[in-house]
Amino acid sequence: MESGEVTNSCLFCINKSSCFKQLDDSQLELSNNHRVQLDFKQGETILKQGSFANHIYFIKKGLVKVYMEIPHSEKNLVINLLPTGNLIGLPSLYGNKVHTYTATAIENTTVCIIENNAIKELIENNGKFAAEIIKTMNHCSSYTFNRFVSLTHKQLNGRLADALIYLAEEIYKNNTFKLSLSRADLGELTGMSTMSVVKVIKDFKDNKIINNKGGTIEIINMPHLKRISEVG
Repeated sequence: MESGEVTNSCLFCINKSSCFKQLDDSQLELSNNHRVQLDFKQGETILKQGSFANHIYFIKKGLVKVYMEIPHSEKNLVINLLPTGNLIGLPSLYGNKVHTYTATAIENTTVCIIENNAIKELIENNGKFAAEIIKTMNHCSSYTFNRFVSLTHKQLNGRLADALIYLAEEIYKNNTFKLSLSRADLGELTGMSTMSVVKVIKDFKDNKIINNKGGTIEIINMPHLKRISEVG
């Protein structure tokens, strides 16, 4: 973990999320006065399950894996993957005093860490900011519900299809992407063993649904992949 740029004020940040775009200059200055920017290398822990939840984390650049550490288990449960522009820690803003999950950088990531009290003040004094926060939480809740359906009601092919579609449409915004996740990460995301992930990827490749070369995934038949997802 390294200290980031402290002179890059919220006022002039070009990576504002929809929430922070609702703030006027004085409110952005409030945010800026209660935040610190840090750089995390791939694999570094950004926040730890069980630690005090005193801050909200804004992903300025990078990709973060949010997961629950399961006691007495070698595997974790991946809750979500969050790219640039997302916030981590919102459920703890008015709830738990400790984080109920861990967040780790999947690739080199820059995070702005903002004090909870500053975020609460902005919510109380800016209705548009509060509305965007609610939209963000609703989006995350909807994704989580869909993940539960995938994990509990779909076969292996359907689960991996869901994961690849999500990566293409929500994370990388492209049907061809350099996959930052390991096979083990994909297994934790889909509730599959690493060997099962490798097998299903091979099946998709053999059936000309995807191409997989040098760590790059290319979805060459998205309609077929979506049919697999729907069938489950």
